[in-house]
Amino acid sequence: MNEIEKIKDALKSSNAEKIVAFVRKESEPREVLKVLSPNEVDKISFSPLSLNNPAKLLMQINGKVAVVAKGCDSMAIRQLIKEGKLKRENLFIVGISCKGVVDYRKLAKFVNLSEVNDVELNGNDLVLKLKNGEKRIPFLEVVDENCLYCGHPTPVIYDVLIGEPREGKRDFSDIEQFERLSREERWNYWISQFERCIRCHACRSVCPLCYCEECMVDPSNLAVSPMSTPEEKASYPRILGKTVNARDNTIYHLLRVLHHAGRCVGCGECERACPMELPLRMLERKLEKVVVEIFGYDLNEDIPFFSKLDIVGD
Repeated sequence: MNEIEKIKDALKSSNAEKIVAFVRKESEPREVLKVLSPNEVDKISFSPLSLNNPAKLLMQINGKVAVVAKGCDSMAIRQLIKEGKLKRENLFIVGISCKGVVDYRKLAKFVNLSEVNDVELNGNDLVLKLKNGEKRIPFLEVVDENCLYCGHPTPVIYDVLIGEPREGKRDFSDIEQFERLSREERWNYWISQFERCIRCHACRSVCPLCYCEECMVDPSNLAVSPMSTPEEKASYPRILGKTVNARDNTIYHLLRVLHHAGRCVGCGECERACPMELPLRMLERKLEKVVVEIFGYDLNEDIPFFSKLDIVGD
């Protein structure tokens, strides 16, 4: 039985009312997340192009839900359970031991994606089954860079595990190399990145841990009208303007990432969604390094990071 058949078999035994899983797009080889009924299991697909994190979608569904989750997906699911946004008893998790996913932008440089019928990972190669033959690409040349630093390729929470457990690693060597630059060099680098931001809020919208109804880094959610009372205006602080400039963009990204302290699960959805290809995971991983080295916190702990700080403070 191959991997796809194992996934389908596990889902059929879940007794779930809904299934969140990957389905192959008709126009290209990439898979997208869909909410399916139990009788739609045969539509499910899974490959190194099953990129996205299903955790945010789970918060929109009531009742018993089955979900296909990679390692980083399961980290997000567990974090949302920890924060009271999901209930473990309502979930049936089919965990996938993940070898990494493909960076879609990198892959597009190697091949016309409309010519690809299927993809699979065979050893160290990504095998593309094309309309007129087959093409092999070294996986390291197209792997999502985020996967190189993955600490949890094996799901941390599951009901059924597909594949053999894989060892993760915590590697901050790239961050340490960046830290060797002077303060001015580091500042200039980030300003040059933030100047390119168009403030589309895609990073905020796609993040599984950005679920606040009123977001401090998105002023459009904090509506103040001429009819607003002084009390209402006072409760809606305008930290950011709506103009796109380096100053406001810098505040936006720093506030956004600080809200992820001890929470970011490393799925890379923010960077994947960014149309300007900003190195957003670099910010997240720098903060992770601080949380680990200065506060001694590990995301695997049952106590949320900010709750633990309150306990330490007491």
